[in-house]
Amino acid sequence: MTKRQFMEELRSSLEGMVSQAVIQENMNYYEDYINEQIRNGKNEQDVLNELGSPRLIARSIIDAKGADDDYVQTEYYEEEQDEGTPEDMFGGNTHIFTMNSTKFKLGCLLSVIIFIFIIYLLFHVFSAMMVVLGPVIIIGVIVALIMKITGR
Repeated sequence: MTKRQFMEELRSSLEGMVSQAVIQENMNYYEDYINEQIRNGKNEQDVLNELGSPRLIARSIIDAKGADDDYVQTEYYEEEQDEGTPEDMFGGNTHIFTMNSTKFKLGCLLSVIIFIFIIYLLFHVFSAMMVVLGPVIIIGVIVALIMKITGR
């Protein structure tokens, strides 16, 4: 892989997942880092090998910036890959889901509200049953004791 290929793959992995400002910030950082390492006498291929997969770097950036970046949206896409790449452990297709969209957050909030409401209802139904059944149980226990004492 060349530096140009690395940078293109990093950009394509970030596009649509974080804001353009975050993409540009990271593109500048990795461009400067690679150039600095080459100026310090390292081979371009060695520098790229040390950095690792641009897709994994992009995933880290998305995970780190996604919570702070309002631009992030829930997205789904498929991308064909060579079966021999180490990034794709599951063979062939990559599915990326982010959990930072407004719809996802509202769905979670709605689920929590519904759960609390169900618990509230169950508590009140149980309480109402005890109001009605409490005296019945007490009378039943008294009758059972009287029958036990009298021998009937």
